[in-house]
Amino acid sequence: MQNRRAPVSEITPKREDAGLFKKGIVKFDMELVPYKARTSRGDLVVKGFFQNNTQVDVIFAGRRAMETAPLELCLERLFAQAVRMAIRSNTQSPNVDNVRFPVQVEGSWRPHFLRDLSGWETRSYQFLVAQWTFTDEAGNPAEFGTLPIR
Repeated sequence: MQNRRAPVSEITPKREDAGLFKKGIVKFDMELVPYKARTSRGDLVVKGFFQNNTQVDVIFAGRRAMETAPLELCLERLFAQAVRMAIRSNTQSPNVDNVRFPVQVEGSWRPHFLRDLSGWETRSYQFLVAQWTFTDEAGNPAEFGTLPIR
């Protein structure tokens, strides 16, 4: 398959945003869980929930992926705290889906297709985050990312 990506030196913030945010930007509340991974391009993918437990992959891509350290730290601390509480109360370790961190996100939806073993494709959606805000441990709002450059 032909690689159609431009060299990194040619990717400006405007060009990056044009590729990532092809549809309109929406803003809403999401709950992220401490289940995360990095793609081969360094993008952060976090499992999230919105609107009464609808699950979605939340993606912090491109230059925004470099700003996620405070968010990742909050997610890790939240999970560690939940595990400590379970140990103290002598209960089962928490299900990662039940350890949720509220974040207000602004970004865009994109379809994602997965093919199963029989060849059928299932369409789901991913949410690409442009800007996000959460309340830090001191109770202060923390805002990261930038709205897309048009």
